[in-house]
Amino acid sequence: MTNATKSLLIIFVTLVAATALVKWQSGPPSSELFRSSLVEVDTSRVNRVVIEQPIRDRRFTFFREENRWMVSSAKAGESYPADENVLQRAIDRLIGLNVKAVATRDPSRHTRFKVDSTGTRVTLLEDENELASVYIGAPQILSRREFNSYVRPAGDDAVYSVEGFLNPVFNRELDGWRAKQVWDLERSDISRIDFGYPADSSFTISRAGSGWVSEGDTLRSPALSSMLTTLSSLQANSFADTLSVENFGEGLYRIQLHLKSGEQKMLRIRPGAGEDDPFFAVASDFPYVFTLNRSNMENTLLKSRRELLQN
Repeated sequence: MTNATKSLLIIFVTLVAATALVKWQSGPPSSELFRSSLVEVDTSRVNRVVIEQPIRDRRFTFFREENRWMVSSAKAGESYPADENVLQRAIDRLIGLNVKAVATRDPSRHTRFKVDSTGTRVTLLEDENELASVYIGAPQILSRREFNSYVRPAGDDAVYSVEGFLNPVFNRELDGWRAKQVWDLERSDISRIDFGYPADSSFTISRAGSGWVSEGDTLRSPALSSMLTTLSSLQANSFADTLSVENFGEGLYRIQLHLKSGEQKMLRIRPGAGEDDPFFAVASDFPYVFTLNRSNMENTLLKSRRELLQN
C-alpha cells in the first residue's frame, strides 16, 4: 500500500467517523425516525380518559358508568352523558397517529411546539393504571388545506410531526363532549303532531296512508320531510345549565308527538331575549334545558299550517 493510498484511507475513515458523530449529536436514531405508532393500547382496556388543557383551565374526565360513557368537568363539578361517537373518534385518532418525522429531541424546544404545559395532554387509563399519555401540540401548516400536528408522548423528549390537524378533535368545551341526542325515533312511528302556537295559530297534522293531512287538507311532502327529520332525531345545539327544567314554564311553542304505541313526546320552546339569541327548549325524558338554532328551527320546524298546505 503506497503512502498516498494510506493517506486517502485515513481521510476516508476520518470523514465517516465525523459524519456518524454529527448524526448522533443532531439527529434522532433511525428507530425513532421510522417509528410508525406512538400509542399502542388495547382499547378494550380503556375505561377512563383524561383530557387536560391547563392554559385554558380545562380538565375533563371520561369514565364508564352502567355501560355508557360519562364526562365530568373540574369546573362544573357534575357528570353528564358523553357523546360516545365523539369520544371514540378521539381515541381512535390517538391510536392511529401516523408519524411523518421527528421534529426535535431537545426538551428546551418543547414550548416552541406547544407540547409542554401549553399543550393538550390526553391520557388513556384502565382504572388508575395509565396506559398511554400524549401531548397534542401546535399544528404544522404545510399548505392552505394541509396540516400536520406536533405531538409528544409523555415522558419522552422526542417531538413528532404526525399527519392531520388534531386541535379540533381534542380542544373542545364541555358542551362539545356531551351527548346532544334528545330523542331518536322512527319517522314511521309518528302518527300525529300537535303544534301549540301563540294566539289562535295552533293546529294538528295526522298521518293518512303515505301522506299527511290537517283538517282534511293534504299537506306538502317537501316541507314535512325536513320537519319530520328534525323531530324524529332531535338534537340539542348546546346546553343552558343555568336554567332548570322545573322552572322552564310552558314555552311559547309546544310540539307534541303522538306515536303509534300510544306514547307521547312533548317539546317546549321559548326564544331568547335578543333576536340573535338561540331558542331554549325542554323535552320529554331529557333532564336538561338545551338550545336550538333559531334560524334552523324557523326554517324547518316552526311552520304555520298555511305553509304546510299543498299549493
